[in-house]
Amino acid sequence: MSYKLIKGAGVSFATMAMVLCETSWAADKTIKVGGRVQVDYTTADIDTPDTNINDTEIRRARLNVSGKYGSNIKYKFEINKASGKSVKVEDAYIQFVPSNSKVKVKLGQFKTHNSLDEQTSSRFISTLERSAFTDAFAFDRRVGASVGTSGDNFTFDAGVFTTNLENDGGADEGHAISARGTFNPIKTDQTLVHLGTSWRYRKKGETESDIRYRQRPFTHVAPNRIVDTGRFAGKDNFIGAEAAIIHNNLWASGEYAVLNAKGNNLNENADFSGFYGEIGMFFGGKKTYKGGKFNRPKIANSLGEGGMGAVSLVARYDSLDLEDGPYSGELRTLAIGADWWPTKYTRLGVNYFDADADNGTAENASGLVARLQFDF
Repeated sequence: MSYKLIKGAGVSFATMAMVLCETSWAADKTIKVGGRVQVDYTTADIDTPDTNINDTEIRRARLNVSGKYGSNIKYKFEINKASGKSVKVEDAYIQFVPSNSKVKVKLGQFKTHNSLDEQTSSRFISTLERSAFTDAFAFDRRVGASVGTSGDNFTFDAGVFTTNLENDGGADEGHAISARGTFNPIKTDQTLVHLGTSWRYRKKGETESDIRYRQRPFTHVAPNRIVDTGRFAGKDNFIGAEAAIIHNNLWASGEYAVLNAKGNNLNENADFSGFYGEIGMFFGGKKTYKGGKFNRPKIANSLGEGGMGAVSLVARYDSLDLEDGPYSGELRTLAIGADWWPTKYTRLGVNYFDADADNGTAENASGLVARLQFDF
């Protein structure tokens, strides 16, 4: 048995985040402690009404415990503390893989199976915030059960869910069903092509508030959502398509999403949509891919090991359309980003964004978001 013991009740989260504790009390039973810290600074201007933002926030500060019990069971439990929020549970699940099988069964709280951008970890997304439609359509973690399988060039997952552990929906909490499949028609050392599609059906509980669709102007510290339909829907149906390519140090990706919202009671139905497209390049490294999503980048020569790390550049155009019938709000965002990866576990990034909105709380928002990130 081997272990590291942190003494003292006054140990700070930052100190804990510097320690990776991996305990193995048998060859097939392990515990691994990990986490991430992302600190953002935003300077931006939002017009009508005129708002100036100069703000720093802890975007994410997560601590997790994961590992395996025997050769068939894996588990993960993760908590998060962001600025101005209480500690909340993120992932909390057990995954069972039967012997001699490629089928996996997952029970607990985890994300519904939707969107390349959403499935990719926040550590490895290309811009500092995900596409507008992923937040507006509320791809979230829920308690549920899923079944999945994968091969050398495909993945498939499907699940049924109730609601998030943090939600208090009363006696009737609602539910969701989701599925996602991916395929790699080309997969070589130089080139990888990703194609994917996903679906989600969601229904609110009788004791829950009606569903609404809204989004900020890129920066998470914006005081208000720039577009917001208000609450009106009782259920919705989402379908999305994904495509991406990695060729040596270059990559491009994009998604298109449509959502049909059914108005609750006498509220009208609506059809919304969203899409994004991006292109990027690495210098001294490359984007990587695993299991139907982007993964930790490869850094050719890390800082302190004979190199200066890697630099990546990206440009993304993003659109969210919430205009239909009595509901209004359209958001178009251009984001240009640069990241320095001193090592594959550290990232210093800056994004310039310019967001234009129709029928929102403001017509334009623009500014810079910078992030200091490390994980272990």
